[in-house]
Amino acid sequence: MTWTETHRRWQALRAVEQELWGAERPELPWTGELAEIFGDRDGLRAALRYRWRLAVSAQLDTHLPERVLEEQRRLLAERARGVLRVLDEPAGGSLDTGSADGLGTSHAVA
Repeated sequence: MTWTETHRRWQALRAVEQELWGAERPELPWTGELAEIFGDRDGLRAALRYRWRLAVSAQLDTHLPERVLEEQRRLLAERARGVLRVLDEPAGGSLDTGSADGLGTSHAVA
């Protein structure tokens, strides 16, 4: 993947996250451009799931005291509420439909 393709992919993911951020009933957006970049909706879901895991690993310092770590996890999940709701919905394809971070995030966004 070239730098231009990578940049376009990350821009698209940021745009999708922004669209989902304030939505009361978030739905996975889908356009021709997203299809060109991600192939299908499962490809977009996989990319969003990967980006969420990166955010969790980069922004949560496991050396923090437990209550501080849980507060940070709660704040991160709140900011990503729309994305997590979309990821927790059953996928139309063969992707694993478990929680977005593999550790059970649905309780963090309730």
